Amino acid sequence: MQAITMTIYLPLPPYLRDFFTHEMGGGSPVHLKKGCMEAIYLETFLTPPPSGYTPDLPGADTLAIELPNFRSLDTRSAYYLPPQARLGLVDMILNRFDLAMWTELHRFANLFKRQDRLIYAFMEKYGIEPTATNWDAVAKRYRRKRDIYLRGVRAAKSKKVQKNSPDFDGVKS
Repeated sequence: MQAITMTIYLPLPPYLRDFFTHEMGGGSPVHLKKGCMEAIYLETFLTPPPSGYTPDLPGADTLAIELPNFRSLDTRSAYYLPPQARLGLVDMILNRFDLAMWTELHRFANLFKRQDRLIYAFMEKYGIEPTATNWDAVAKRYRRKRDIYLRGVRAAKSKKVQKNSPDFDGVKS
């Protein structure tokens, strides 16, 4: 007898769908790895559906995630993920992407004058389809993260310079 499994569908941009599918071992629907943070998150926030709830339907721009069976939660009856918890799960997947992107790309950023090959290599490694749209999305996220990082570096240098400069407040002109 085959076990009944429930699936949720999350709307995600194509690059993020490709990335997360690759991270979890490929396949559709995505089978979460045992002990991953997304599985623990689902175990925490899945509830029985409210009355009148209609289950999710697959769409072209959605990621199908098969709900794992938990020891403490029967996902055949508790398969509803409230709206704020859905947003939290999307944020968790996005954070996983940002961390992988930053870890992989940042160490080489100063070695390359052009970032396009570096970004395409990252996309290839993580199973992201090499389209112009996906490249633009990944490059934009990376640039934003890099700009935030560089602002922090510049601010730290500025504070260090101010700290080491002499204080001329008591000097008469």
